[in-house]
Amino acid sequence: VHILVVDDEPIVRRLAARVLAGQGYAVSEAEDGLEALHFIESQASELDVVVSDIIMPRLNGVELLQTLTSGFPHLPVILMSGFGHSRLVEMGVTAPCGILAKPFPPEALLNEVRRCIRQRN
Repeated sequence: VHILVVDDEPIVRRLAARVLAGQGYAVSEAEDGLEALHFIESQASELDVVVSDIIMPRLNGVELLQTLTSGFPHLPVILMSGFGHSRLVEMGVTAPCGILAKPFPPEALLNEVRRCIRQRN
């Protein structure tokens, strides 16, 4: 299972990547949505889940989700956010596989990833 972690905050990105790699997942990292999109376009067939922050420069998580929903509809996206769920709905965030409220415990990240993989399969 290959997971792409997207976050412009290196500490958050590396922590999520370490948690996932510690469970045996292959993990790649991107520092914003644009870098993630370039990676996905070249590696989409090898990716199983994208875990992305929402607030990022260049291409934010909502824009990344919208692009992936049309171009890669079977690729699950989990969004990480400091915003509450109702605020995300107001922002127009719809149909991610999951939403993780920051800060989150490692087990919450693992549970969402497992659930999205099961849902995809």
